[in-house]
Amino acid sequence: MPDESVVDIAPCTGEVALVVDGLEDMQVPVMDSDNRAGNFVAVDCGEFVVILAHLRRDSIVVAAGDGVQVGDALGGEPLWLTIDGQFPVRNDRMHVD
Repeated sequence: MPDESVVDIAPCTGEVALVVDGLEDMQVPVMDSDNRAGNFVAVDCGEFVVILAHLRRDSIVVAAGDGVQVGDALGGEPLWLTIDGQFPVRNDRMHVD
């Protein structure tokens, strides 16, 4: 499992466009169909907007309108997704019995 001291950081220099925080943390496979991204930060990077989604409730430390630089903290204490005790990474294949 990744280091839990990791924080969510700004991937670009820009402005925080939108923040949603305070939604309950849900365990997989529970879903909130009204708030599919969960708690999130949207950063307007100029030519594109980056959305960092599924953040832990009440962990976001920025507000809409805040300017951010690459590497600035946006939130903390990620809620890690595990499946059968394994931490999946991009392009992992899973077999469902």
